[in-house]
Amino acid sequence: MDAIQSNKINANKINALFFITRNIIIRLPAPLIIVTITILSSQSTLPGPQAFFGIDKLMHFTAYAFLAAAIGLWFSRESWSRKHLRNFIVCAAIASGYGVLDELHQYFVPGRTCDIWDWVADTLGAAAGSAAVLLGSRKLL
Repeated sequence: MDAIQSNKINANKINALFFITRNIIIRLPAPLIIVTITILSSQSTLPGPQAFFGIDKLMHFTAYAFLAAAIGLWFSRESWSRKHLRNFIVCAAIASGYGVLDELHQYFVPGRTCDIWDWVADTLGAAAGSAAVLLGSRKLL
């Protein structure tokens, strides 16, 4: 094998490793956010300021916006350009569905309640996060 073929093989290995690593890194935020939400939901009280009325709804909105956006990273740019409405709905639905499970889980945690308004904030945040990915993917293409 000559040096040129050896360099091509090494370049192919590096490209394959980069592709695998990139895909793992891009898909990692969604599970990490889910684990974080689950850990926080399992606590009887949450640390942090209660600076104003409704801050909990803002925190729900924000967490689920980030979750939906992280789920959106699982779809390719090409998929967002061809099937943007489907991807938007899937991301928002998965995040909102997890919001339902989170609220049901909180029903069994001492000191926590299952609140439909928290789920509404989760769902609105999920829609906002999905919309952000949709808009971002259009600008990146």
